[in-house]
Amino acid sequence: MAYDAGIDLVLLNENQNPPLARLMDYGKYLYAQQKQAAKQKAHAHETELKEVRMGVKIGQHDLEVKEGMIKKFLERGDRVKVTIQLRGREMMFKDRVNGLLEKIRIDVHAVFEKPLERLGNRFSAILIPLKK
Repeated sequence: MAYDAGIDLVLLNENQNPPLARLMDYGKYLYAQQKQAAKQKAHAHETELKEVRMGVKIGQHDLEVKEGMIKKFLERGDRVKVTIQLRGREMMFKDRVNGLLEKIRIDVHAVFEKPLERLGNRFSAILIPLKK
């Protein structure tokens, strides 16, 4: 019947009694499987490490904009590295860095993945979303 119709006879389950076979266009079936796999792959999201940089003298509105970016990244499931750079005489105000990072953490509802790191005049911490 399959030969007369110009389509394929596909064995779906040979362990069943009687074996299950189907008349179909096998090429079309494979194409549909590939499209479905590609669609699932496109919807998959790998977590990335995003970085947001700022200074210790950041203005209130600029801080709110940066916090909005951080929230967006965290909602997508990404980790966010917040880097604060001190320039020149700002190094005297190292204690303000901890306060600023804590304020950001509270505002975006996140937790620190690991403690504050210092590399020269740059301070950084990695934020991850809160577990619900």
